[in-house]
This record gives sequence, C-alpha cells and structure tokens, in this order.
Amino acid sequence: FGGVLADDMGLGKTLQVIAFMLLLKEKGRSETHLVVVPTSLLFNWQAELKRFAPSLKVCILHGAERKKALPAFEHFDVVLTSYGTLLADIIYLRHYRFGYVFLDESQQIKNTGSQRYSAARLLQAGNRLAITGTPIENNTLDLYAQISFALPGLLGNKREDLLLVHNDDR
Repeated sequence: FGGVLADDMGLGKTLQVIAFMLLLKEKGRSETHLVVVPTSLLFNWQAELKRFAPSLKVCILHGAERKKALPAFEHFDVVLTSYGTLLADIIYLRHYRFGYVFLDESQQIKNTGSQRYSAARLLQAGNRLAITGTPIENNTLDLYAQISFALPGLLGNKREDLLLVHNDDR
C-alpha cells in the first residue's frame, strides 16, 4: 500500500521520510529504498540523511561515473537519484525490487503522458510514496498521476475515469 504525503513546503516532509526509513531499519526490515528527487535537491537530501540518519548507508546514483550494478544496491539502505538519472537508467533500475520508492517533488510526474511518469511506473517496490508541497499545479489530473503512481489501480485507469465523467454529463 502506498500514499501521497502532500503539505505546504517547508513543513518537514524530507525529515518525516528519513525518520520513517530509520524506523523500518530499526524494525529489522533490511531492504533498499529508492529516493528520486530533482537534481537541485540531490545534495540537500544527501546532507539531511548524513545529519539525521548517519546509520543509513546511502548510495548516490548520479553523474557520469555512477555504477550501474544492481547487486551493489543490496549493500545500501538508500539509493538516492535524480529524475534525469531515473530516465537514463530505467532500463536496468526496473529490474530491481526496492522496499519503498519515494518520489520527492512528485509533481514532476504530473503528466501521465511523460517519460518521467512512465519510468516511475516501471519501478518495482513493495510500497510507493509520492511526496510534494504542490500536489496540484495545473488541474486535478496532476494529482491523478501521483496517486496512480503511489497506489496503482486504485483509481482505475485514466481512460476509464474520463469515460465515466463524460457519460455522467449526458
């Protein structure tokens, strides 16, 4: 089961997710989690993880020198990457099963026709969490995309939902 953590910017969503990952580790869940963030937040997340969760082993999957060996992920608690790297590496990332996939600034996948949305949907995880301070930027389909990532199948599919709305207007 997944979810959407959406509140105003600056209220501590990053810290909540880090605390949650620590709790999972304390409870004996030794799985690797993937955190996908905009490139501009990559180093902020890295600093926050180091500051508040130094016991978590973090792998930064970013840059030209990045390693693309899936078995290496098993040695880390957190794999931290950017949306751009996700797009570039989805061909192999989709074959690894993560404990959780966290999408920070999840409005980045608001367009269900985009490559980012498609790549995020290909990720395998026991659970998914969309994290955002701005869940709706343009219209309610922005939120639909994030919920359909976090809770696949909960809302049906976009085509079925739009047909239902159209038929109810008659």
